[in-house]
Amino acid sequence: MKSTKQTNPKAFLLGILLIFGYQIILPIFYFGILKNFALSDNFLIKNITYLSYYLIIISLLILLYHKDLKKNWQTFLKNPKELLKNSLSFWTKGFLTMILMNLIITTFTTNIAGNEELNRQLMTEMPLYSIIMMCLIGPFIEELVFRKSFRPAFQNKYTYAIVTSFIFASLHVLNGFDVLTLSHIAENWTQILFLLPYGSLAFFFALAYYETDNIFTSTIAHCTHNTLSVIIILLFL
Repeated sequence: MKSTKQTNPKAFLLGILLIFGYQIILPIFYFGILKNFALSDNFLIKNITYLSYYLIIISLLILLYHKDLKKNWQTFLKNPKELLKNSLSFWTKGFLTMILMNLIITTFTTNIAGNEELNRQLMTEMPLYSIIMMCLIGPFIEELVFRKSFRPAFQNKYTYAIVTSFIFASLHVLNGFDVLTLSHIAENWTQILFLLPYGSLAFFFALAYYETDNIFTSTIAHCTHNTLSVIIILLFL
């Protein structure tokens, strides 16, 4: 008999723990051990050190979800045009909504999102790591962490999309803050407004995964968006 529960607290908690491990616990251990390499003045060593961390993360996630990933990939290969079409459709909706949200935000601030500023800085300091991470590895990791891991927690499509997009947006906004300095947050409160564009884009990524039940649909949409963002950043730089 099919469960009538709209939410699964245990699955939700597992998703939160996965984020906590990926964002906090593992970086503390990894960069604690390889601190000298991460802070190295050598261009190649520094880029490889940071890139290696995310290669480890993506390898662990692939091991965790290897059965579902294999099924999703086989489904994708059977009908790539349809899934690519869906990816483009959901990305377009998310991108246009994101632009609208950014236009609304300009009423309150002319600053850019702190997370975007951080990405621009990384592109300057570690271009090799940044381009590979933003265009390929990062989107795949985030789709597995923010979309795949939380999917069993929600039966309702819109509840799933709203909750996961809020979590996704919140962490991206926090990346732009010095979270240890409350005064910094108070002085830059308008950064909170960027929950809207990040959240709106993530909302459509979540719908892409939910409606197609294929993680590669949302991943391709995410890769498309990030690649466009990288091109724009490079043009500015």
